[in-house]
Amino acid sequence: MKILIYDTNNAFHTFGGKTTHALKLQQEISKLGIDIQFAQWWNKSQEDADIIHFLTPDIRVARLAKQKGMKTFLSFIFDFESNKSEWEKRKTILKNKIYDKLPGGFGLLAYWKAFPYMDKIHFMHRYDKENAFRYFPNYLDENKSILIPHAYDTADMYISKDLNIADMKLPDKYLISIANISLRKQSVKLARYAKKAQTPIVFIGGGNKQDAYFRMFQKEIDNQYVFYPGYVSKEWKDCIEAHASGYVLLSLGESGCIAVYEAAAYGIPLLLSDLPWAWGYENPTDIYFCKQEDEIKAVLQLKEFYNKSGKMDHLPFTAYTWTEVALQYKEQYEQLLKS
Repeated sequence: MKILIYDTNNAFHTFGGKTTHALKLQQEISKLGIDIQFAQWWNKSQEDADIIHFLTPDIRVARLAKQKGMKTFLSFIFDFESNKSEWEKRKTILKNKIYDKLPGGFGLLAYWKAFPYMDKIHFMHRYDKENAFRYFPNYLDENKSILIPHAYDTADMYISKDLNIADMKLPDKYLISIANISLRKQSVKLARYAKKAQTPIVFIGGGNKQDAYFRMFQKEIDNQYVFYPGYVSKEWKDCIEAHASGYVLLSLGESGCIAVYEAAAYGIPLLLSDLPWAWGYENPTDIYFCKQEDEIKAVLQLKEFYNKSGKMDHLPFTAYTWTEVALQYKEQYEQLLKS
């Protein structure tokens, strides 16, 4: 079995969850004896691939793959649309319908036109799937859709034994928020809420120094309630996360969010946006939902969360390792080749 992982996103432009997802898939699925490679546009030796695993719905490549007799598998991210307001969803659905009926070739390259060329479409949680089927009922097939969650990697945990958390000069008790500094993650809003709630939060994640939003975030850093060591090494990330009492993310949209799985693996509670992306974690026990659009409520919730946060003897929801999840992908690949 030979699998190619295909995407149009470049890690050197935006390194994030999609890149981590691809790297972990290649790392763990290859351990199962499967030849899984990253698609290389220049490499003709890859033409004997059995399956192309798409991380973006590219109709041109999907159509060519089917012509070559390859099977197609799409991991579909629908985070923004799943988390829109009901009114915004209706507007987008109507806009898509109009776009669909435009004469000539205007609508031929719409991303959803790739769906019929996919043998299997994978969603990270049921809210993405439900909304995608609502948007594109004529392009998606229930029998071809599956759910596989994201995961965490035990090899990235407790690897900081030579580091001393005291060197970071952080408070004895603090929360963490691991995400790229961006408007979608609402980093500035969370930083401002942290100050108002007098709750120390350590932000870990990359940021574009040329970006106005990132510069706005930098102005919020006070090293009293808002700490930002930046994009740190895996060892320092582990050290900071291992000593945290809780995790916060007020993102406007995610498709699973690998950082949430990684935080959960340390046995700490989670405070997430009260939006569909945060409701899709399996068997939640210690996930709290923040009314992030209401500042008064959100600040109070953040303070309450901080006060009760702390290490637990269990995970806040059922989370799997990438090793376990790789077996689910392998099973799906095998089913595709048998069909």
